[in-house]
Amino acid sequence: MPGTLDVPPFEPHPLLRGGHAQTIAGRYFPGPKARLDATTQVIELPDSARLSALETIPPGWVEGDPAAIMLHGLAGCARSSFVVRTASRLARSGVRVVRLNMRNAGDGFGLAKGFYHSGRTDDVRNVVEWMARRAPGSPIALVGFSLGGNLALKLAAEAAIDPLDALDCVVAANPPIDLAACSKLLERKENQKYDRHFARLLRGQVERLHKCFPELGPIDLSSVETVRRFDERYTAPRNGFVDADDYYERSSSARILDRIQIPGLVVHAADDPFIPVEPFREARFPAEIELELLSHGGHIGYLSKNQWDGDRRWLDKRLAVWLAKRWKNVFATRAAMC
Repeated sequence: MPGTLDVPPFEPHPLLRGGHAQTIAGRYFPGPKARLDATTQVIELPDSARLSALETIPPGWVEGDPAAIMLHGLAGCARSSFVVRTASRLARSGVRVVRLNMRNAGDGFGLAKGFYHSGRTDDVRNVVEWMARRAPGSPIALVGFSLGGNLALKLAAEAAIDPLDALDCVVAANPPIDLAACSKLLERKENQKYDRHFARLLRGQVERLHKCFPELGPIDLSSVETVRRFDERYTAPRNGFVDADDYYERSSSARILDRIQIPGLVVHAADDPFIPVEPFREARFPAEIELELLSHGGHIGYLSKNQWDGDRRWLDKRLAVWLAKRWKNVFATRAAMC
């Protein structure tokens, strides 16, 4: 891993002190585009659906070297800027990286008749198993952002009962560990613009999906203007949940976090406009999970006052450094064999 592994405290940029400013700047001012060569992989699932992923294998990578599976957020994809930036850092440090498009997200549109959601860990489990077959003996990390972070933590907890031998650790940034609490926060007046934005994106994706697969039946989401309403009208009934409350309860990772038995890192900001901080303070995180609750950072923003190895995007480097420390023995053994 180039540069220092010491972690400086996060201090927000003086022009971006608030959570809204950090969130918007992080989304719309992503900075120089990261260069990351990748090969498209199509992953077959047991229900005949398929997922699309982008795989990057660094020069010199061999079996036994680390691998990471990246999980994007709500209405995102494998090409989301923060996913690409973090993946690029990991690849430069020698980690094999797979950036997953969840069901019908990004380049994977049209490969499945269903749609991803915050609790669909069966798909992620299948991808971990697929990666383990492709890279036998390699430790695998799940790296999730926002919705992808909840999926990563939920699967890590489930793996304590139904093991995934190759799963080595889990990293999550701003995960919505309590979906009901997130829904309530989004509905506040000051956050309605985000709520309507996400609802509009989800509505468009689903309407496009039903046009692609007419056998899914007619769908009218024209009156859906909030994420909760979308989950009530579409996510819950299409995925076997009684209603939105049932979906939120069964899909939130907070209720099973204490089961996790592998090391991990969770980073969250108290001023995140979408995801409240209270569930993190109340959750039973096991000793294996390092929880970093910051006062500032917004939602996947973390644009810092000071540069860290030439970059103000603190979160990208923070996640990569944690994994470098986690795998330092793997890299040291690899270097000794060369």
